[in-house]
Amino acid sequence: MLPDLTESSAGAAAYAALAEFERLTALLPLAPGLADRMAVAEVIAQRYARYRELLERAGGAGDPQPAMTAAAPAIEDARRRVESEDWWQALAAAVLGGALTDELFEIMLGDRAEAAEPEQEGAASADVEAKAADAWAAQRLRAALADDPVLAARIAMWGRRLVGEAIVLAREFGGERYPELADRLAASHARRLEDFGLAG
Repeated sequence: MLPDLTESSAGAAAYAALAEFERLTALLPLAPGLADRMAVAEVIAQRYARYRELLERAGGAGDPQPAMTAAAPAIEDARRRVESEDWWQALAAAVLGGALTDELFEIMLGDRAEAAEPEQEGAASADVEAKAADAWAAQRLRAALADDPVLAARIAMWGRRLVGEAIVLAREFGGERYPELADRLAASHARRLEDFGLAG
């Protein structure tokens, strides 16, 4: 019998954060220069903090590893289907794919801004730093796309693959919420593509 993945949202979120951390580390050898490598290292450091936050949440009721193990095959299958071939695809996966994964599990775990316990000062600071690190990746990608229409067309196609895999994850983990999750992910992804000049 297949595991009921809809019952392991916290473990799935922690495993997805770990997988995202691994995807970012794979950017380092692809980086075209030292400045990019250094910037990626900052993103990795902040993403690790996010992983630790989700791991602690998943472990609140006990050992998080069983739930993470149950979630791993679906997440790894999705990641393999969008394996990056070069720096720009990998950067787009980090910017666009990472945002989709974050959004999916934040919805499923509940809006963090409306959580019963307010964020501690350190956690809020870490979240600000993570957003600043992610902003570098978005700015780097946006500048390259504006300068290269051929690259922009290629990344637009890549973006459609990324949202497709996120919707697959929504189906795997969302249960009855799947239609709502798919619609929300598709709408927010369309807005991101428009922001990058990739709509249409």
